[in-house]
Amino acid sequence: MIVFWIIGVLFLVVGLIVCVPRYRMFLKYKGRASGNIIKIETNGKTSRAIFEYSVGKRIYRQHTGWTSNGIFVVGNHCSVVYSFKDPQRSYIKNSGQLIQCIVGTVFVIIGIVALCLGLYFKAFFKIKPSAFVLAVIFLFAQAKFRE
Repeated sequence: MIVFWIIGVLFLVVGLIVCVPRYRMFLKYKGRASGNIIKIETNGKTSRAIFEYSVGKRIYRQHTGWTSNGIFVVGNHCSVVYSFKDPQRSYIKNSGQLIQCIVGTVFVIIGIVALCLGLYFKAFFKIKPSAFVLAVIFLFAQAKFRE
């Protein structure tokens, strides 16, 4: 059962680290602007886009996170979502933020399920989960051998 707890905590922590900041951005950043990708920075394996957008009469310059996908093209228009309180805080709408949030949420769900399995094994079985898994594998192998 401790194996399930360790796995559960690890998945839960990683999932929360990945998805909570994205959820906060989705909830707080309500401003919309049209921007342009002005430059692509690269370090050999990954790249990121530098984009400009204007809010009111002021022009802001921001960058995306590093990615190995070559999805940005210099000169293309982009939809920018920014914070009303601090317009410098922004992200490009279709830059993978939603996918990262979904992956983080899946990790949180896997972590919760693993923690619940650990509690289930502790409460209802007197044998350790690893012994239980080995017993199931052994019985499955015996059944296959008999066929």
